[in-house]
Amino acid sequence: MPGSTKLNMICASVDLGTNAFRLLIVDKREDVKVLKKYRTIVSLGAFINKDSRLTPPKKYYKALDKIFSIIRLYKVEKIKIVGTSVFRDATNKKSIVKEFKKIYSYNLNIITPKKEAYLSTKGVLSTLKISNKKNSLIIDIGGGSTELILVKDSKIIKYVSLNIGVVKLLNLFGFKGKINSNKIELIKAFILSKIDKEFIGTLKNEKFDLVFNAGTATTLAAMKLELSKYNHSLINGYRINVNYVDDVISFLPKLNLKERLSIVGLEKGREKVIIYGILILRVILLNLRKRVFLVSDSGVLEGLIQEID
Repeated sequence: MPGSTKLNMICASVDLGTNAFRLLIVDKREDVKVLKKYRTIVSLGAFINKDSRLTPPKKYYKALDKIFSIIRLYKVEKIKIVGTSVFRDATNKKSIVKEFKKIYSYNLNIITPKKEAYLSTKGVLSTLKISNKKNSLIIDIGGGSTELILVKDSKIIKYVSLNIGVVKLLNLFGFKGKINSNKIELIKAFILSKIDKEFIGTLKNEKFDLVFNAGTATTLAAMKLELSKYNHSLINGYRINVNYVDDVISFLPKLNLKERLSIVGLEKGREKVIIYGILILRVILLNLRKRVFLVSDSGVLEGLIQEID
């Protein structure tokens, strides 16, 4: 019809994170229908050196080749691709973006912490059914940064981006296998030093539902539920008490990497970093004086798909 706008039918969003790469493909012809979800652990942040120069490994290209092969298979019409913390930190980001365009013929958009917080919030609120959507504190623990976002009436009131993430902590401390209690306390003290006390202080008089999204929270939920196969519908909205978090902290550091992989619900590729994410989560809970939180399976990826029209 003259003057009408054709809605793109098959759309894809790609979130290239410091730890995981994720792909979402949907059909937007009528109601949004999810056609394909894919994720893989790349741990790209482990390949940025002390001068903040990023040297992508073979698995970076292998992961992207896989993502674009799926995109071609589904005959995707429109794509948006974003990179987060590891790309922001890289001193050679311009050459990385240029190479990406040359190889894959699409633009890699490196987003700011503010945009990351916005997309993460948009994604969470699009899928999570919580009792009071007007007041939420959404916390996104990533590979290179951690965002705390206060939301009222589905709008961001304020946010802070902390310069800590699971891969950054692994790079800094280097503890991959068993970790003794002294080292655990050392890590927790470092995390505490990175917490924005002023931001936390402004939340004292706020009433909100606490929501954690991203890999740390979803892994905790999968472990608690003992899911041998990941199930989005069971994870999304799952409620976790701090007592379970403390239980995990009491036994997980005592296990080597092989033993960790024997835990039902712990995805291969997360065994090195999961303890760092759980410690970030626990320190934040302590500072917020919260004992219970909801888990969201959605974030930047799901927020980004909504930006495609």
